[in-house]
Amino acid sequence: MTDAGDRDRAPPWGIVATCGWMLAAFLLALAAAAIAYSLWFGPGATPATQPYDGVGLAVASFVMFPLEVAILAMAARWRGWSAADYFALNVPRRGEIVMAAACTLALIFAVNGLLYLTGKDIVSPFQVEAYRTAKDAGWLVWTMLAIVVVAPVGEEIAFRGFMYRGLARPGSEIPAIMVIALVWSLLHIQYDWVGMLQIFAIGLLFGWFRWASGSTTLTILMHVLVNLESMIETAIKVEMSS
Repeated sequence: MTDAGDRDRAPPWGIVATCGWMLAAFLLALAAAAIAYSLWFGPGATPATQPYDGVGLAVASFVMFPLEVAILAMAARWRGWSAADYFALNVPRRGEIVMAAACTLALIFAVNGLLYLTGKDIVSPFQVEAYRTAKDAGWLVWTMLAIVVVAPVGEEIAFRGFMYRGLARPGSEIPAIMVIALVWSLLHIQYDWVGMLQIFAIGLLFGWFRWASGSTTLTILMHVLVNLESMIETAIKVEMSS
């Protein structure tokens, strides 16, 4: 589907340039997050040494995602686009929102049902520890904000916004959706292979709706719904076991 704002524009960045911008934005944002982490927790502390800490997750998110989006927005403007048009941040139709929410919930329930039937935990150890450490530190609201709002906005703008714009050429949308979902899932190293496979499936769903609707705003809403449902499950598990 052709996005709003595509007409009478310079072409998007090519595949190599898109990947280069993504890598540069990710590495610079990751470095900034590591600096913020060490300033907050003390020298030597990094997201790698404390990957399950809820406070650290929030601190890193509040630094990393805004910087990453700012760099990609600069790249879009250098190409002669507004950031909103390049990222496809347009308003989806009501019917698209309803359908996207229904499909997202259906996939969540299907995955949770499969995990339950196979005897695997629906809530990962990462989610439990992040919730507990944030709660103990009095940072639960900020961690919830980082997970439910900041991360979905940042990730969707980067992957279904910027990366999709550069990789999804007419006729190659399906391969682009698959590649983007794969890269996105592999970056979630806090999960085991089952969790990554679940994220890959979610990425495929997000990618399809990005293609069908021409709206990254829609996939942001879907991502928010996924993370909100996940945090509700986590809260229930932690509070019931307290």
